[in-house]
Amino acid sequence: MEKQVYLFHGPDTFIIKSKTNQIVNKFNVDEFNITVYDAEETNVKNAINDAQTIPFMSLKKIIIIKNCYFLTNEKIKKEIKHDLDALSKYLENPVEETVLILNAPYAKLDERKAITKVVKNKANVIKCEPMKQVDLASWMRRQLGKNNIKIERPALEEFLKRVEHNTEVAVTEMKKLILYASDMDYVDLETIKRVITKNVEDNVYEITNNILDNKQSKALEIYNDLIQHSEDPLRILGILVNKYREILHVKLLLKDNKDQSEIAKYYRCSSGRAYYMVKNAKSVNMSTVKKHLRKLEEIDYKIKTGQIDKKIGLELFILGT
Repeated sequence: MEKQVYLFHGPDTFIIKSKTNQIVNKFNVDEFNITVYDAEETNVKNAINDAQTIPFMSLKKIIIIKNCYFLTNEKIKKEIKHDLDALSKYLENPVEETVLILNAPYAKLDERKAITKVVKNKANVIKCEPMKQVDLASWMRRQLGKNNIKIERPALEEFLKRVEHNTEVAVTEMKKLILYASDMDYVDLETIKRVITKNVEDNVYEITNNILDNKQSKALEIYNDLIQHSEDPLRILGILVNKYREILHVKLLLKDNKDQSEIAKYYRCSSGRAYYMVKNAKSVNMSTVKKHLRKLEEIDYKIKTGQIDKKIGLELFILGT
């Protein structure tokens, strides 16, 4: 008999959602027989009690438990004392009319935990990881090819750079690109720059880097590009403040004799990102960071009290650093 329990785990939340929807469609279950529980808010025992009841005027029901952090070593703010024995007992003898879906949107399961071992043994286990660059590039060409559109290599590379191998962002931006290029034979680099939205945080990171390198004109160019893509200056300001606070914190970690690998682990970022974090922290003195932070706080106050236009306020900050 086919297993009626599924575990979708991994860092790609879009693929987890897609796989979950595929199961819902496979069993053709109506909305009255689909219930979603959040393991960060509700005891898993409630979901198991629900799973043991019969469907409402249907052959099947689906119970989805999302954010199954108890299968990992992840910590949440408000821990729930889950009745994992109830889940284990259910998995030993699942109800035939119930399809149980466990979603764990985390990079790694904790294989040492007893409950993880039981789930992996009793469930259909599917790992949901972001597509590799080569796969994403092939997928992109296929999507455009279906619409008789070709893409030049620099444009493809820029698209991949802007979506950052994020499946959900890639799908959204591809739909937008196909709509825009519906009457075009091929997509060039300028089209990608015009249509595809850059990741805001990475852009603000670039703005910060250029400010610290005394390249104000380049920082202003990136800022204006974000504005043209309808990004809110207040959101940009908020991210800028966070970046400066990050620099401040990295300086303190360096003072505490932490190295690049330890900083990468602390921030859960790539070694490449940590390299630039350390580089930025070392390239500027503490007084400059604090001075820039004070300026940003002043601009934030002036914007919110109507003393200055929000777009102009950030321009003045960039030019005045």
